Amino acid sequence: MKKSYFNLAAVVCCISLLAGCKGDSEGSGEAIQDTEADFGEVLNYDPEDYVKLGDYKNLKVQYPLPYVSDEDMQMYIYDLVDEATEYRETERAAENGDYVKLDFTGTIEGKEFDGGSASGYEFILGQGEFFEDFEKNVVGLKKGENASFQMTFPEDYVEELAGKTADFKITLQSVSEVIQPEYTDELVAKNTDYSSIEEYEEAIREELIVEAQQASDDEAGTNALAQAVANAKVEGYPQGLYDYTYQDTKEICEGTAQMFGLEIDEVIQEYYGAENLEEAVLDSVNETMVIQAIAKKEKLEISEKDFAKEAENLGAEYGYESLEEFEEDYSRTELELLLVREKVLGFLYESSELEEVSQEDYYGSDEFYMEGTETTEWILEEDEE
Repeated sequence: MKKSYFNLAAVVCCISLLAGCKGDSEGSGEAIQDTEADFGEVLNYDPEDYVKLGDYKNLKVQYPLPYVSDEDMQMYIYDLVDEATEYRETERAAENGDYVKLDFTGTIEGKEFDGGSASGYEFILGQGEFFEDFEKNVVGLKKGENASFQMTFPEDYVEELAGKTADFKITLQSVSEVIQPEYTDELVAKNTDYSSIEEYEEAIREELIVEAQQASDDEAGTNALAQAVANAKVEGYPQGLYDYTYQDTKEICEGTAQMFGLEIDEVIQEYYGAENLEEAVLDSVNETMVIQAIAKKEKLEISEKDFAKEAENLGAEYGYESLEEFEEDYSRTELELLLVREKVLGFLYESSELEEVSQEDYYGSDEFYMEGTETTEWILEEDEE
C-alpha cells in the first residue's frame, strides 16, 4: 500500500543531501563518521560512471485526485480566531482554559531527566499539554505560588520513563484569561483583506485548491521519478555521497523518532519505505544519481544566467524574503541540487502519461480519504455552474 507521507520522506531525503563530505571512489557500503568537507566535492562525479538510464519518458503514472478536506478549511479559521485571541493576566487561581506560564523541575531518584524541566513554559490548562496528573496540580494555584507532587508515568510511555515515578516542583509565574472572539463577519473584516465570512472562505477554498493540485502534481512527478530509478541500472556510487547520506539519514531518523515517539526502525519503514537504514540510504543515493544523470542527458543543469532568478523563486516558496537571506542558510551547491531536482521532476511530469485516480483507490484504503473530504474535482465542477 502506498503511504501518503512517502513523498515527504523523499523530499526530506533529497534536502538532507545539503551539506558537505568528501570522496569519489567506488562505493564500499561502509559509512564513515564526522565528515566535514564541503558537499560540493560530493557532487563532483560523473553520473554516467554509475548510472545507465532506462525508460524515463512517456511513463504511465497514476496520481491521486486532488482533495480539500473540511479540516483544511477549519485550520485557517482556527488560525484567524487564534491570532485575534486576547490574553488578560489575572490574580485569581488558575482554572482549566487559562493560559499559564510555569517553571517546573522533575527528578527521578534525585536526578533531573530529559524533558522533565523548563522555565517560563506557556500552555493552556486542560487541553492535554501535560498528563492530567500533572495539570491538576497547577489548577488552583495563583501567580507566584509553588507546589510539589509525585507523578507516575504510564507503562506504555517512552522506555526511559515508562512506569517510573517522578518528583516535580512547580512555580506558577502567571495566569491569564483567554478571551476568544466569535468567528463573525466583523472579525474577518478587521483581521483580513476580506469583508465577510463568505468572501474569506471562498478565498481560502481557492487557495486550498491550488495547494491540493500542486500536491497532486508533486505526487505524479515523484512517482515518475520512482519509475525512472527502478528502470535505471545502477552500479556502485561515489563513496562520499554514500557516507554523507548515511550520516544525515541516520540523524533525520533519530530526530523524527524522538519527535513522534517512534522507534527508529518504524521511521525507516514508514517514512522511507525501507527495511533498514542501509536500504534507505542506498535508495536515496541511487535516486540522487539518477536525477543527476537525467539532468545531464536532458540538459537541465542550472545556468549561471538563470541561477539567481530560479533560486530567488525557490527561496520565496520556502518563505525567504530575499535570495541573500536564502543563501545564508543554503550554499550554492545545495541550491543547485534542489533546483535540478525540481527541473527533473517537472520534466518527468510533462513527459509522462498521467492517470488521475481517487484517493481511496490510490492509497489502497480509506484511512487517508477521510469522512467529510471534498475533492477538488467536485469544487471545480461547482464553480463552473
